[in-house]
Amino acid sequence: MDLDKLFSITEKLRIQAIGEPVWIPENGVFEYTNQCVEVVAVLKAIRAAQGMKSLYLLCENGLFIDMGAIYRCVSDCSADIYFLLEQYPKISRNVEKFVKAFFETTIDGYLNVETEHIPTKKIHSAMVRTLTGINQDEETRTRVLNIYKTFCGYTHANYSHIMQIYGGVPPDLNFNLPGVPSTRQREMHMQLVEQAYFSVLYSIGFAAYKFGLTELYREVVQCC
Repeated sequence: MDLDKLFSITEKLRIQAIGEPVWIPENGVFEYTNQCVEVVAVLKAIRAAQGMKSLYLLCENGLFIDMGAIYRCVSDCSADIYFLLEQYPKISRNVEKFVKAFFETTIDGYLNVETEHIPTKKIHSAMVRTLTGINQDEETRTRVLNIYKTFCGYTHANYSHIMQIYGGVPPDLNFNLPGVPSTRQREMHMQLVEQAYFSVLYSIGFAAYKFGLTELYREVVQCC
């Protein structure tokens, strides 16, 4: 797992596919004025790649609940990329709706989003079709959904996910609020971080392939 390489590849995707955002003086922010599917897909890749650094640091410090919440976000971003680019350059009605809703979440308008969000089921189905090449693979789709639900528990602070951090050596049992100290537990969870790393790489490679960025796609393949 080479995070610096991942960040370099992500930035290359951004520069080659969508370029630089522009400064909006009245709002004091940078924005992309071209509200297109390419921008959304690349920004999702950027969020996923940045989340990998958080995953690594949280896992290294035994903060597994927060790690799980970030894992869910990173996983969602990768799924979104497959959904957005499944039929690219063709843009489906659902993709149009997704893009419209995405750009409604500006710094001064995110509380007033009017466009209905695309159901997670449709996003997962598109990802499964892309990865398997099968139009309807219920077994894989169910597996993806189960993983999604599992990590939703970290995001929503469910009972079992909170209880996961309780432990220690009797009689010194506690909730390990500074982080679970077990080296074994950290090593086990780091396997999830590595899995997420490759899933992000794959989704970025998919985007590079769809955008016709041949050299970048080859670079991603070499990393996998």
